[in-house]
Amino acid sequence: MIETGKSNTKIIPMDIFAVPATITLTNFRYHTISIGKTVYNLRYPVIDPKEIVKLTEQLRINQENYLSHLKVAEIIDLIARAIHCWTHPDYPQRQLAIKLLPVMTGYNAETIKLEIKRFIRVFRKKELMRFVDTELDQPEILDDFHPQKSGNMTKAFGPKTIFHVFSGNIPGLQIWSLIMGTIVKAASLGKTSMAEPLFPVLFVQTLAEIDPQLADCMAILTWKGGTKPLEKNATQHTEATIVYGSNKAVESIRPLVPMSTPFLHYGYKISFSMIGKEALTPEYYLQTVKRAVEDIAVYDQQSCLSAQAIFVERGGNVSPLQTAKLIATELEKYQFKRARADLTDSEATAINRLRSHYQLDAVDNSTIQVFSSNQNTDWTVIYHAKAGFTSSPLNRFIHVFEIDKLENVPLYLKSYREYLQSCGLAAGPNRISALANQLGALGVDRICALGEMTRAKPGWHHDGHFNLLDLLHFVDIEQSMETYAEQFDPDVE
Repeated sequence: MIETGKSNTKIIPMDIFAVPATITLTNFRYHTISIGKTVYNLRYPVIDPKEIVKLTEQLRINQENYLSHLKVAEIIDLIARAIHCWTHPDYPQRQLAIKLLPVMTGYNAETIKLEIKRFIRVFRKKELMRFVDTELDQPEILDDFHPQKSGNMTKAFGPKTIFHVFSGNIPGLQIWSLIMGTIVKAASLGKTSMAEPLFPVLFVQTLAEIDPQLADCMAILTWKGGTKPLEKNATQHTEATIVYGSNKAVESIRPLVPMSTPFLHYGYKISFSMIGKEALTPEYYLQTVKRAVEDIAVYDQQSCLSAQAIFVERGGNVSPLQTAKLIATELEKYQFKRARADLTDSEATAINRLRSHYQLDAVDNSTIQVFSSNQNTDWTVIYHAKAGFTSSPLNRFIHVFEIDKLENVPLYLKSYREYLQSCGLAAGPNRISALANQLGALGVDRICALGEMTRAKPGWHHDGHFNLLDLLHFVDIEQSMETYAEQFDPDVE
């Protein structure tokens, strides 16, 4: 119901949670967001530990009664139909996301509009089929026993229920985990962050339009991270746990998860870029710089996939120092086009402190140069004439390291091995294989084109692991069982 106040203020109530239709909640809190003369009154429940147990039990029942009986092809088709709704610019849930997420997250509205358009297409039917085929040669193995080359008959079983702990730094990423769980026929309990509690709820609403029974296999709630009684019951009454977020969030949940259940976790990671001299010719250098800035500016480096440092090879028509200056110029343009989100006091302090550190170094050290936005923290480029590596305080703060050749980059990354994730690469085709081998041996799990770092595709091995297989267990009927059973066939003499 939409209410209108005395000052013509429109008040729109909205739930930022989703539970199965048979679950009744009674204790709520509210959070308001104002956009012009419209106030969105966001409602979410205050959950107690007993309600978590009741909810997980209902999700298990719904999974057993419905989701477990769907074929994987049917599940993919239902998800694809929901995604198809979101590909229409005027779809109401998409319009709500585009309207509310900039206010909730602080991200630039145009960035959110563009990235939602790009991201949602990752889950179209053909992409979902590729996603499943990447890990399962026979997707139907999730439905029934299928013959294998070994002679066995094998079926894959997923968990009946999954507890997902979502991070709130990147809008929309929550549905990746929800979709992954649904494909293996698991019901999902998702815990959102108040920094971004909206997108997965809107997506479950779309599923409810298409198939209410499938939507009833999902619950999305928000509570303060680290609320042990809730998280203990959530982990101990589901059959798998997936955690996204900081290392602190991962370590908070880890002790609560029973040893017998799968625990997938995606904590803090560092990504970087490498620009070869062949990408810095008169023909390509401007395109290269624009691509490098995309990997820095989209969502202000809050994604683990975003570049925190760039290695630039000597020998191009444009030098590494000139490249750093061009990146600074492009970041300034990007700020006018798509402004960075406002920072907390601690985030701004971290940037100012590090800027001051390098500015002091640059006074007596010609190998350091600092390029930054004037009188604010909108963007920062630290140029290092000597190769090395260091992480960034994020929020469009990038290190540019000059290096003799890209093949030397791994020498400077060894001590960061456990944190490395993606590399955005601009180099010729004759170098890709050798560089990829070096980076893979170092611990990097994804190498992509420069400018595509924040746009991972279905089927990539997140943090070097499988997405579906790590949730599955496999049951084999050995050939000896089939042969032995034949003697009991009444038609066989």
